Amino acid sequence: MVSTRSGTTLKASNRGINKNAADAPAPSKKSQQPANTKKKRKAENEVPEEENNENLGRPSTPPAASKVSTTPHNDSELAHLPSYERTPGRVGPIKEEKFDVKPNIKPFKGPPGKKVRKTAWEKEEEYKQFALENEDHVFHELHVCFHKGPNGTPTYDKSGFQLDYKKVANWMEPKPYNKGAMMRGMDRAIDKAQSEAELMAEIFFEKGEAPEDLEWSNGNNYWKDRVSKDLNVPWHKIGVEHFREWEKKGFKKARRGEYENPSAAEKKRMGRLMSGASLRK
Repeated sequence: MVSTRSGTTLKASNRGINKNAADAPAPSKKSQQPANTKKKRKAENEVPEEENNENLGRPSTPPAASKVSTTPHNDSELAHLPSYERTPGRVGPIKEEKFDVKPNIKPFKGPPGKKVRKTAWEKEEEYKQFALENEDHVFHELHVCFHKGPNGTPTYDKSGFQLDYKKVANWMEPKPYNKGAMMRGMDRAIDKAQSEAELMAEIFFEKGEAPEDLEWSNGNNYWKDRVSKDLNVPWHKIGVEHFREWEKKGFKKARRGEYENPSAAEKKRMGRLMSGASLRK
């Protein structure tokens, strides 16, 4: 027979066991799965070693394209892309050019019955005020730069390049119309550009492979773009001396036929580089 002390002890022990069993959480269905089922599924999901080694060399599936617009405001937003080349000197945002935004300047002023014709100066002042207040106007940034003065904060044109106040101020000054002087100036500019294009072609292309028919207004602009990126110098500052520096640094020269057929996108980009380039810092 079990003693009372032993019986008491045994009874208390049974109570503890029953209490712990009641407090313990119920086993999950997952834990109740037979061990052999788990092993079977693991074996089914495992990739054979030969196939796994082969997959290591394959490119992974690219993520789905984002629905959020990623249109850049400046070059720095795309600088992380491996094939992207930043445009030197472009710091500000790129804005859309709207050539149809113009002021509606009336020829007369004053109340009905007492109207008088506006002077040329008054019309010009009205035009300047409109350009200054309307961001979409093609010359808005030029008027903002001039309005700030020589010590104002930096102003950037619609292509993202900083404007030079002195150049803008000179552009703003009224100039007398002289057709003869204008024609002579254009002739000098064409002769200079043609001469520079010939020197640039001689440097930029492999010997004997430069294009025979040099279109100074288009062809060498794309060569300048290549030199600009290689030397990290803004496009509007590139001259023959930069081509000589580019050659000394040993950059790969162009071959016959290159840069002769730019795409529509390249032509559009070049148009933005050329527009207002003479007023940049």
